Amino acid sequence: MTQDDLRRAALKEMARVEYFNRQELAAWQLDRLNKQLAHALASSSFYRAQKHALKLPTSLSGLDLLTQFPFTTKEDLRDQYPFGFLATSQRELVRYGESTGTSGRPTSSFFTYEDWIRGNVWVEAALRHYFSPDDLVFIAIPYELTFASYDIDRALEQQGCTVVPVGTLNQICPFSRLIEMMRELHPTGLVCTPTRALRLFDMLVEDGHDPLQVGLQKLLYVGETCSPSKLRKIAETWKIKLVTAYGSTETNSLALPCCYGKSHLSEGRYFFEVIDDISGARLPAGQMGELVLTSLCSQAMPLIRYRTGDLVAIEERPCGCGSPRRVLRHHGRIGEAVEVGGAIVQKLTLEETILATPGTGTYYAAGVRDGVLHVMVEVTEGRAAEVCQDVREAIRQAHHLDCVVEPVPRRTMMAAMDSMLKPGSLQLDDLERVACLKT
Repeated sequence: MTQDDLRRAALKEMARVEYFNRQELAAWQLDRLNKQLAHALASSSFYRAQKHALKLPTSLSGLDLLTQFPFTTKEDLRDQYPFGFLATSQRELVRYGESTGTSGRPTSSFFTYEDWIRGNVWVEAALRHYFSPDDLVFIAIPYELTFASYDIDRALEQQGCTVVPVGTLNQICPFSRLIEMMRELHPTGLVCTPTRALRLFDMLVEDGHDPLQVGLQKLLYVGETCSPSKLRKIAETWKIKLVTAYGSTETNSLALPCCYGKSHLSEGRYFFEVIDDISGARLPAGQMGELVLTSLCSQAMPLIRYRTGDLVAIEERPCGCGSPRRVLRHHGRIGEAVEVGGAIVQKLTLEETILATPGTGTYYAAGVRDGVLHVMVEVTEGRAAEVCQDVREAIRQAHHLDCVVEPVPRRTMMAAMDSMLKPGSLQLDDLERVACLKT
């Protein structure tokens, strides 16, 4: 098949999936799942070894029976680097990428053209609700060794947007050049992490400019989950509309926005489960747990019960947009939780408590020191001691934890974030490192 033929086939399949009801979608998923299992167990060296060692079936009579298969983990991907999960010949690949490796050894990912275009048409359809040929869009996320930037780039290009691939943390387009280009080109759209969007606003102000004169209208934020209070502050600061897309290095998009702004799972490409991250047991619909996915149509890199490490809840009730695909609520990474004295507090829950407190800004960091929760927060009003006490009391009320809360100047926060690929993951160590450099 030619590339045009593959694109037409992908569009036809997408239209078909969106036409299904939930029962029809489940039947279609089971058929695709059995084909995918047969492919993975025959062609991927990792899964082929599992099949022989564990006597795994190559087909299932129901989606619930997928629990017969063991989980695939990030550590498995690291151990099989670079091509242990490859299920086609290398000559069929059109995309290869790697994780940043910031949390351990890197992992590799790859796509055939059919894999690539199957995902890209869904991104294009989702972004059509928010972007048009009238938009000039800055993509300020990494292009090196990643997929999300190119995936969004191609989707926006397909619908006629003017795409400006500025990237991030690179020598060609440092932040100084980026904000100057924003002033000159007046982008209507921006793709970046939400914290980066806040930082760009600050940079414009620092240079003596009114950020609202840029004319930005919409932010597609990726790579970071945020509490409602933080998202509200971003929207109010920039006077813009926010929409998000969720994915991973191994899969590209996993949930995309509909016309109502809800994140619909990519159930035409993956089968999803939610499990208890400790026991591994499947959880009932609507309960929060770890997202597990199994690919349905991947040629290059099929994945079976891959543990994403993301904390989610999946809504079963139908969305007003009419799509049969369920809605995802992303609650952050499981590893981002703060554990204090045996109590576990999820990052976004803590963030909401902190940033919902009147007088706080948009930046903070939290962590445990000597068994005590420490919070360092930007205070926007002069009464820093009062605001910090209010934050402490809010945390005590919401989470039954005592803590130490200190104000931190915005400039210290920003100095720490400017060298970070994901500034929303700011830690106490990052602030302390900046303080040490200043002394």
